[in-house]
Amino acid sequence: MQTEFDYIVVGAGSAGAIVAARLAENDSASVLLLEAGPKDRSPLLHVPAAMRHAYNAPKYNWNYETEPEPFLNGRTLVQPRGKVLGGSSSINGLLYLRGHPLDYDGWAEAGATGWSYAEVLPYFQRLETRVDGNSEYRGRQGRIKASTMGGDHPLTQAFLAAGREAGYLATDDVNGAQQDGFGLLPKNVANGRRSSTARCYLRNPPANLDIQTNCHVRTIAIENRTARGIRFVRGGHEVVATARREVILAAGAFNSPLILMQSGIGPAAQLRKHRIEVIHDLPGVGENLMDHPLTSLQVKCTKPVTLYRHLNLLSQAKGAVEWALTRKGLLAGNHFDAVCFIRTRAGVRFPNLQIALFQIAVPEGSDDFVQEHAFQLQFTCQRPRSRGYVRLSSNDPFAAPRIRCNLLEHSEDVDEMTAGLRLSRELLIQPSLAAFTGEEIFPGANVQDDAEIETWLRDTCHSSYHPSGTCKMGVDPTAVVDPECRVHGMDRLRVADASIMPIIPSANLNCPTMMIGEKAADMIAGRPPLPSSNLPYFKDPRWDVRQR
Repeated sequence: MQTEFDYIVVGAGSAGAIVAARLAENDSASVLLLEAGPKDRSPLLHVPAAMRHAYNAPKYNWNYETEPEPFLNGRTLVQPRGKVLGGSSSINGLLYLRGHPLDYDGWAEAGATGWSYAEVLPYFQRLETRVDGNSEYRGRQGRIKASTMGGDHPLTQAFLAAGREAGYLATDDVNGAQQDGFGLLPKNVANGRRSSTARCYLRNPPANLDIQTNCHVRTIAIENRTARGIRFVRGGHEVVATARREVILAAGAFNSPLILMQSGIGPAAQLRKHRIEVIHDLPGVGENLMDHPLTSLQVKCTKPVTLYRHLNLLSQAKGAVEWALTRKGLLAGNHFDAVCFIRTRAGVRFPNLQIALFQIAVPEGSDDFVQEHAFQLQFTCQRPRSRGYVRLSSNDPFAAPRIRCNLLEHSEDVDEMTAGLRLSRELLIQPSLAAFTGEEIFPGANVQDDAEIETWLRDTCHSSYHPSGTCKMGVDPTAVVDPECRVHGMDRLRVADASIMPIIPSANLNCPTMMIGEKAADMIAGRPPLPSSNLPYFKDPRWDVRQR
């Protein structure tokens, strides 16, 4: 293979595939895109309803785990991350959420100049084509196809109605002018297929984009604090590829800091501990790990309308045939169709709790469905205060990193998850949902007071698989990259993925990570940013005195 390029992008995931494809739009620029995993050929990666199989498949997954989590009774949490073209966009749950506008205004206020809502909205729009209708907030010509579906399902309708009955707002687009309230859940699905970055950005690449799969990066080649290229292993052989212009890490919130540290960029004491030469002492590398704590309230369903009716070979075979012939039916969606973004108490400026309806009951990451008609309300703390880390386990670049999320370390995260259970239970007794709600399965009616709920949370809470923040963007001493995604103290080296998020968005992270890819590509290519938007957005005028 050719070994000299203008740009080298490490990681063909949610951001990296976009960065590489956009840089290659310049015919005179040669781009190398390195991916540790294989091509995305398996049907499991394209059938929406196969998402649980996709993110449990070892072939397409880094299969990381956390250290024993000290605030979750020493439990070890699985951390599935995509190891395939498209990265986690090829294996995730397909929830396509931008976050709240105030998330991004918060980024700008925290030092990420140029990343306010007005400045990122045009990149969210450039990213997508919403196939379920147009509005001035939606994209119409982007590569990622997104849509809502399932609005006619009786449980979906009951959930949305329960929100109104409980006194909450309704929204016609949680990605539009008003995130607050109850609405249909957008997914990066169209015509019955997953819209991964591999499918939407890397099919039929131009001649100047060289995509190499099954390549495991060892280190960045550095000379005088300048990134000169990448050392990687392919087919058992070490290759050194040089970059005339820049190296861009887009390997994710675990692997981007890992590569930096293996290359001698990171906290000096940690590098010396593992006998790695310190090229640049950068204390924030691997710190500030953020994730959304998540758990579910599960109840029996009094009517036979849940997905349980399809847990038989005949129904699934029919679904497979229908999908193969028409791209419709049982397998064409992920069955998360409705969501709400609400506040847990008065005095919270914008929604800090997400509750999503799932039309069956199942533990996260498992295929062991409850064997009767049941459904669940899955709730997450959207702006957790707990922080974890990613650290080296050795100086072997093939060794998995040490990961600790420290979920529920902060007492306010416990308070918000406690409120999440209480508010979810309140929804179930609204007339519309009460018509479907039977006995509570999990956690069970015996879990009532704050102490009992906290015990349950520490026994059951887990990761949303939303790692972020480990190469934080900003200008403070803990920041790793500047607002142009350039690594502080280094030349010709950038990071562009979820690791640069200074504050975790109030949403699932795939869509914001893809936005980062779009915006970073303009920065790297030296193109002026897209013109800022002047579209307004909803802010509850009485947020300080009311919860709803």
